[in-house]
Amino acid sequence: MLRKTKLRSSLTVFGITIGIGMVIVVFSAGEGVRGIITDQISSFGDNWIDIEIKVPETKKNSQKNASDLAHGVNITTLKKEDADAIKKLNNIQNAYAGITTQAVLAYQNEKIRPMIFGVTASYLAIDKSALASGRFFTESEDMAASQVVVIGSEVEDVLFGNNNPIGKIVKIEGKPYEVIGSMEKLGNAGFFNRDKMVYLPLQTTQKKLMGVEHILFIIAQTRDNTKAENTAEEIRYLVRERHNIPAPEKDDFSVTTMKEATDIVDTILTAITWLLIALAAISLLVGGVGIMNVMYVSVAERTFEIGLRKATGATTTAILSQFLIEAVVLTVAGGIAGVLLGSAVAYGIAAIARYMHLAWSFTIPFFSIVLGVSFSMAVGILFGLYPAKKAAHLHPIDALRME
Repeated sequence: MLRKTKLRSSLTVFGITIGIGMVIVVFSAGEGVRGIITDQISSFGDNWIDIEIKVPETKKNSQKNASDLAHGVNITTLKKEDADAIKKLNNIQNAYAGITTQAVLAYQNEKIRPMIFGVTASYLAIDKSALASGRFFTESEDMAASQVVVIGSEVEDVLFGNNNPIGKIVKIEGKPYEVIGSMEKLGNAGFFNRDKMVYLPLQTTQKKLMGVEHILFIIAQTRDNTKAENTAEEIRYLVRERHNIPAPEKDDFSVTTMKEATDIVDTILTAITWLLIALAAISLLVGGVGIMNVMYVSVAERTFEIGLRKATGATTTAILSQFLIEAVVLTVAGGIAGVLLGSAVAYGIAAIARYMHLAWSFTIPFFSIVLGVSFSMAVGILFGLYPAKKAAHLHPIDALRME
């Protein structure tokens, strides 16, 4: 019967295919994005605590703060001295402070506008990146606001090609800086290219580029990561005391552990995934309505056949099963086709992401396949049941008269 109505059946299967395909793509893409973010978070190791600036929020001024955030309020209370104080805590092994900006970097006739990463000298002791050549700047060079720079691999390629950059003089915003090191290829941090970054001593960035005294963030490394939550509380207490903050809701900073960062990412991605699945479910419902329509038309066209079968001994259960199986066959076919289509699209997305140098792994969670096929079967049973029951309960005499 399905072969006799190829076009109608194919269109019905297509509706289910699109819905199931979307489910597979959403789950696969969610795993890919989660892998990228988790990889970037873990690139710092699993024993770090992040301290960043934030706009304080209270019940009285929450609306004002939302407006402030939208207009880019500049919080200037976090200082390098806070990082020095945090370093003295018992469970803190090391820490570095940082600030970011952008500036024009030039060498001879070549110009580039990279992200400037102003950090203290302890950066490489915590971050898992490494130098390809040369050296990183020292604490004394940071204290002296020395005009030295370490460049990313792509910056090196653009400005120097195959030439050795070490010892060369580049200009940042028109001022001379000596290249003392170049980083090995690091790839992207999420959608941010770390190979297009340059590293300057923190105080050089503050005093000679930006004209500020504050910092944007501190990364602290713990000795015993099992005590990370307690250490985070110690940091909150310490910084509140240094900033004269009377209550937690007035904090002008935030403290996040590795576990908290991972939990936040998982929560956000899970919410987005299920939202997209809800949208995909709309397509499946449309496909289900198509199934119901096909079955209704099939019942109408085959009323005489149903009457004849019942007159010759077919039971109500047999007729019900016949029509219900047809509906399930349609949806299962759509589910299998959807899994194949979704897998192909997910593979294409992963290939494009890897081409863009993103650490995107191609994964089709088994759960998504089970969910897709099971849901398609459920749609077939749900939307095929009523037309099947209608066919099964036709009176054979009335049905035979419909010829």
